[in-house]
Amino acid sequence: MAFARWPLALCLVASACASDSATRPDASTAPSAIGEPIPNEGGSMEGHTPRGFAGSGTGLFVGDNLNAGFPDDDGVQLWLSFALPSSGSAPARAVLSSDLMSVAGNPFEDLGTLLAEPVTYDGFGPQLFDLAADGPAVDCERVGAERLECDVTDAVTAALESASQSAQFRLRFERVADGDGSQDLALFFLTDSNINESGTFHLDLS
Repeated sequence: MAFARWPLALCLVASACASDSATRPDASTAPSAIGEPIPNEGGSMEGHTPRGFAGSGTGLFVGDNLNAGFPDDDGVQLWLSFALPSSGSAPARAVLSSDLMSVAGNPFEDLGTLLAEPVTYDGFGPQLFDLAADGPAVDCERVGAERLECDVTDAVTAALESASQSAQFRLRFERVADGDGSQDLALFFLTDSNINESGTFHLDLS
């Protein structure tokens, strides 16, 4: 389902088109052991969806009022996938992070804590919008203006213990929206806000 009927508020967040489900790419590029930072997969395995209805887009952003026509009472959430190392050893600590965060509006003040929760999906697309989480959400910490850190040790340990080839997460704010009609977004991108490139996030295992 496309969002084309909605006028766009900012070219920064212009992407809001539907994305077809895709098969998970080969995990052969995953690190062979604990200790190497793992980049997010990017591409067709990641993007954003609304929180209250089916739809999807390619940018990695989370918050509310995606564009001028987006419902005031709904928000957007982003989806990430990481190929896990073949060793299968449980890490002492696993941290999901990005140093490429920018904000529009006041998402951390108006929408509360940014949360990361483990999920499992075979392909990214509109159907994920109401996917049940595999476990409890954890709080993410904003460090300075551009860095985000989330301790996802329990989720990664569970994935490795179940011999999963990937660790996948949904990031969402504590509150869906604040209803004030103003855009509050956290955006993560390397070169273009509408492209979810590998390396925008990392999963550090130690």
